[in-house]
Amino acid sequence: MEGTAKDYDTLCGIKHYPYTQSALDSHFPSMEWSDEDVILDIGCGPGRITKNILLPKCPKLKKIVAIDIDPNYIEYAGKTYFHEKIEYKTQNILEKLDPEEVGKYDKVVSFHAFHLIPDYEKLFSVISSLLKPGGHFFFIIISNFRIFSIIRDLSTDKEWTKHIKAEDLLALLPPTVFWEDVETEFKNFVSKFDLRVTNIKCHTLKSSYPNKKHCLDMTLALFPRTIFENLEPEVKDYLWKQAQPTVFKHSTQEENGEISVSFEVLQVSGKKET
Repeated sequence: MEGTAKDYDTLCGIKHYPYTQSALDSHFPSMEWSDEDVILDIGCGPGRITKNILLPKCPKLKKIVAIDIDPNYIEYAGKTYFHEKIEYKTQNILEKLDPEEVGKYDKVVSFHAFHLIPDYEKLFSVISSLLKPGGHFFFIIISNFRIFSIIRDLSTDKEWTKHIKAEDLLALLPPTVFWEDVETEFKNFVSKFDLRVTNIKCHTLKSSYPNKKHCLDMTLALFPRTIFENLEPEVKDYLWKQAQPTVFKHSTQEENGEISVSFEVLQVSGKKET
C-alpha cells in the first residue's frame, strides 16, 4: 500500500526540479567551496535530486553523504543513481549521533523532507552538531501543505480515531503549520542552535495531477509512514478509502479534469556560527 521507491520516483517525476535547480543557483554562489567539502543530504529519498541536481550544482566537493530513514529507498538510490562521489546510507537523523560525525560536514542540505520530521527541536540540534563551525546549510522546506490539512481533518474523523489517537495524528505536524510569519519565526527558531539564516524566501507553488487516481497515489506516497504503523493491511486499506473524500476536499478539479493543489515552500540558507 505504501508504494516502492520506484513508485515514488516515478510519481514525483521532474515537475518541480527546475524550481530546485533555480533555488540552488540563488543560494550556492554565496557559499564558500573547497575540494575537500563533505556534504550531507538529509532525506535523499530515491536519490534522483542528489545525483541529477545537487551534485552538478556543487562547484567543488569531496563527497556527498546522502541519507534516508528507509533502507528500500537507499537500496534503490544506490542502484539507480550511483556516482563515485555519492555515499548512500540508511540513517535516522534523529537517532544518537556517531561521535565521528560531530562537526564532520562542511555543508548540510535537504530537499522537501523536513515536513516529515515534526521534532524540529531535535532535528536542528542534530544539524548544528553535524556542521563544522562556519559550515553552510541550505534547505527547501514544505512549510504549509495539503497533507497537514488532511491530517488535521482526520484527527476529528470518528472512523480514523477508532484506530489512531487524535493526538498521535496531530503530533505528526511540523511547527511551521502553526507559525504566522514563517520566515521570521524560522530565523528565530534555528538561532537557538547557533544557525544564522542569511537568505530566506517563501513561495507558493502549485502541483497538478492528470486525474484523481494519480492525485490519490501521490498523496499516499507523501503521507507520513508512521500513520499506518502496526495496523493490519485490511485496516490500512479501510482507513485510506475513508480518507479519500478528505483528500479531494483539499484540492481543486480544473475544467480539463486535472486535480490541482497549492503549497508553501521555504528556501533557506545560512551558516553555523563560529
